[in-house]
Amino acid sequence: MRSFDASPAHKGLWLADGMASATLNHALTMWDVAGELDGSAIAAAFRHVLDEAEILRVTFVDDGDGLRLVPRELDDWQPFFLDLADADDPEQAARDALAEMISKPFDVSRDLLFRLGVVKLAANRSLLVIAYHHLVADGYGAGGLLSRRLAEVYTALVRGQDIPTLPHRWDVESFAAIATEYLASDQSTADAEFWRDYLKEAPPPAQVPRIVVPDARRPALETPMSSADSWAEVAGAIGMASRTLTVARAEADAWAAAAESMGVWMSSMLTTAAAAFLRHRCDLPEFLLSLAAGNRSGPAGTTPGLAVNVVPMRIRVPMSATVAELADAIVEETYEISGHTLRHYSDIQRAIAVTPSERGSFGVVMNVIEFVDQIHFADHPARYSGATTGSFNELSIGVYRDGTPDSDLFIRLDAAASLYSRAELRLIGEDLIAFIRAVVAAGAQPIGALDVAGDTERDRLRTAPEETTSSAPTIPELFAQRVARDPDAVALVTGDSSISYRQLDERSARLAAALRGRGIGPGTVVAVAMSRSADLVVALLGVVRAGAAYLPVDPGLPGDQLRSQLDMSDAGMLLVDAAPAVDPTVPVVMCHDLEAAATDDAEPARAHPDGAVAVLYGCASADPDTGVVVTQRNLARFVLDRHWPRDSRDTVLWHTSPASDALALELWMPLLTGGRVIVAEQPEMDGDGLTAIRSAQEISVVWLGARLFSAVAAERPDALAGLRQVWIPADQVTATAMQRVRAACPGLSIVNGHGPVGATALVRGAARRPTSSGPLPPPD
Repeated sequence: MRSFDASPAHKGLWLADGMASATLNHALTMWDVAGELDGSAIAAAFRHVLDEAEILRVTFVDDGDGLRLVPRELDDWQPFFLDLADADDPEQAARDALAEMISKPFDVSRDLLFRLGVVKLAANRSLLVIAYHHLVADGYGAGGLLSRRLAEVYTALVRGQDIPTLPHRWDVESFAAIATEYLASDQSTADAEFWRDYLKEAPPPAQVPRIVVPDARRPALETPMSSADSWAEVAGAIGMASRTLTVARAEADAWAAAAESMGVWMSSMLTTAAAAFLRHRCDLPEFLLSLAAGNRSGPAGTTPGLAVNVVPMRIRVPMSATVAELADAIVEETYEISGHTLRHYSDIQRAIAVTPSERGSFGVVMNVIEFVDQIHFADHPARYSGATTGSFNELSIGVYRDGTPDSDLFIRLDAAASLYSRAELRLIGEDLIAFIRAVVAAGAQPIGALDVAGDTERDRLRTAPEETTSSAPTIPELFAQRVARDPDAVALVTGDSSISYRQLDERSARLAAALRGRGIGPGTVVAVAMSRSADLVVALLGVVRAGAAYLPVDPGLPGDQLRSQLDMSDAGMLLVDAAPAVDPTVPVVMCHDLEAAATDDAEPARAHPDGAVAVLYGCASADPDTGVVVTQRNLARFVLDRHWPRDSRDTVLWHTSPASDALALELWMPLLTGGRVIVAEQPEMDGDGLTAIRSAQEISVVWLGARLFSAVAAERPDALAGLRQVWIPADQVTATAMQRVRAACPGLSIVNGHGPVGATALVRGAARRPTSSGPLPPPD
């Protein structure tokens, strides 16, 4: 039995296929033919081309000596023919039939790893279908070389002409020799060394944050937007989510003209726009982006086997850089890596000691497809169409045309359904297009000032009228999502002790049950006067999960102010960790005792998005007697703002008073996006204290008041180096202070909090003053 060593590309896909148990790596390429294909001629063309294409007629075996390709004969294989012209909706019937076909697994050790045929949609319209396992071919091989050869052979047969001879044999031996010779070459060794050096101290991969889509909006967002997007639904049959967004030809031509004016190829301009998009959405000044590389030089350029590779590229996006500067930098980076793309993705992982995982190691994949040309089956022109592109363990962005002279531009997003939903991919795709438009119109504007239009569906989702989005996520739901995603991740760190998301979930659930057992629920307020600690977080979460609103009270608040706030908010209970200095007018309960006495008998409360989650004093006005009711929706909007990464893993320092309006940033944002909270133990933070706690903990985000920020800026601005973000009330800080910090920490993002966090970023809805008598009014 003849067999040949598998290439690194084959071995990499074989490994990835074994890890991605929820997806099938089946690709489906189609040509929409404007005419009826001659049945006997196309059947003969299929068999003739597959007889030539030994490289496609292979199975795979691993007998312990490594993966090998085994050529096999075509035998009695025949193409399929499906006539759906009389169906009520022929296109939908075709989608259903082809989805069922590609959902059937191949036995890679026994089966021919392709399914080819024709679907008749009308008397003058047919689909030529090429379905295959990605192990035997890539997009260029199937959609380019194989498709052109089928059209060429069919045309010759129909016209009674001699079939042109292939310029290069499509045999397994010569194709396998390409990889064998490369691996034994000095170039292979040099490439491995290049990637080791290139990826030393590499930045993190760009991974687009997930978007929480309310259930009420999901059906509308998942509805196909076009015929091309309807075909993308077929990817669901292999465990993938996919969307295809259409850019009209006129606008695509304007993009091409903008690229020409920049002096770069269209592919470089689109990659530049994607980099700007990822810089803003992932909030990473430097990151890894994956680029698809055809690797089609020499014999590989004329053989329809598997040759494509995906390689990492480092991208640094200074917010001060112009679009032209970023485009030039990306072109230079592309040139730097272009001579080393034969080293396969999986080999690069091994070279830098990265362990393969269920998610890509090198970030979002960018693939600008430029091999699609119009083909004709005799006198019938055909349009390229792709229903599936195989499986990916990361978000893949593909850009292509259908080959016709007047083709629109198509932007296709693919990802495992476990990573993103179709609704999320639509929002991400629309957001990306908005960034491309902003890049095209940017002129000399810096990346940080791009004018991204706010009319995308993603933005409408964020700003939809409250009465139309009653299914918006609540704080208990968002917290439950984080617990489910990574229950053993550390949520809080206090000194040498830590508490996981699972532990926080269990403790706050017990406290919520105890509160419900005491009649605490929606429409009631629980005052919480406790010191900054893990117990306080349990208390706040417990109150919220009981359906009530918390009133954070500084334990050191004077007695008269404490009574005033309790009275005005109509609090039904005061939770404490130590006996209060004054006798309040409401029942006082020790939080620890209540948690210890909890049972599981109380029914859980279902919070309403417009129900109160907190009552805050002194944040929306200088008047300490003015309270603001913050709703579940208000807080969720803050946490889900598009500028926050959805899976941030940020480590945030909590050092302000528990009654401070910075609590939204210091506590809720990290807890509800998968981050970690570092609880400062000293009562008041100063410059020395900040330095000390940063030496003990890796902190990425911190809120600094005007006084503290100014002091750090004056005395040692480099103390903020290494942070990702610093939030400040910029309206209270001098320009000189900010300039000193920026000069000392060029990679630091300084976010303007515009004064009190709760009064601006958090409290977006109409503020409701707590009533002086009776419970909080129910949501409308």
